[in-house]
Amino acid sequence: MPITMQQILARLDTDEPEYAALAALGPEAIPHLKVLVRSDDPGIAAKAAYLATLINTDESADIMEAASASPHETVRVAAAAGMRNLTAAKAGPWVERLLDDSDPGVRKQALQTISALDLNVDPKVAKISTSDPEKELRVMAKNLQKASDTTSSVKTTKKAAKKTKARKK
Repeated sequence: MPITMQQILARLDTDEPEYAALAALGPEAIPHLKVLVRSDDPGIAAKAAYLATLINTDESADIMEAASASPHETVRVAAAAGMRNLTAAKAGPWVERLLDDSDPGVRKQALQTISALDLNVDPKVAKISTSDPEKELRVMAKNLQKASDTTSSVKTTKKAAKKTKARKK
């Protein structure tokens, strides 16, 4: 039996939606979430955006595009946080867009998602680390840069060790 918009709406319109059960609805819910993410009700739109990331289909990226352009900061925050559930390829363009958001909560979630997905958006992170009006975000961005530099150094060292080992054989 197909899932209806009303059924999804009823299950999302609670204080604490059962996201795992809703995600189990699978791709059949995505067309409804595409509509709900554009809702005038920011609470429903935010929950729809987050749920789309848990279902994680190719169409989830379309929903992230709409969510990241929402006029409601709660929707953009939910999208930025939920993007951690997507692959780096699906989340990357929208997370990068959210780094430029006017709302500090959105930028904070975007930075946390970049860290979780190990995304490379160095120029934007560098800009935040030096010029964001929020000190907390500048510190987060600097820490993210340091972690990225460390990860790059470790990867380079491992590659060099593999080349040396290969030459010895």
